[in-house]
Amino acid sequence: MSQIAKNTCEQAMLDDFPRAIDDAILGSHEAHREQMMQLLSYPSKAHVFGHLIFDMLVYSYTYELYV
Repeated sequence: MSQIAKNTCEQAMLDDFPRAIDDAILGSHEAHREQMMQLLSYPSKAHVFGHLIFDMLVYSYTYELYV
């Protein structure tokens, strides 16, 4: 975050910022894979997850109506 606060976009791209982005992408892949395995392995978790996603979509839709 210090790169963001102290540098322009061009300057940050010359330093370690691109590598940090790559690391974040790779890390998110592992997290998504683990989540996928949990949801496929435990139907009760998938059910709860489905309700969570539904609630988020309803909230998002409702929010957009009033903005």
